[in-house]
Amino acid sequence: CREGGQSSCWSTDLVVHIEFHTREKPYKCLECGKSFSQTSSLFLHQQVHMEEGS
Repeated sequence: CREGGQSSCWSTDLVVHIEFHTREKPYKCLECGKSFSQTSSLFLHQQVHMEEGS
């Protein structure tokens, strides 16, 4: 990465790292509209909605 100087052999790691710099949040919760930069964060957030519904 030219911004942060980080290197990785995994392309997914580089994508996450670059999204950190750009502050992109392409993963959106369909329940409330909140956006996240990583699918794992969206998944954890969706657990809240599932707990609210039960």
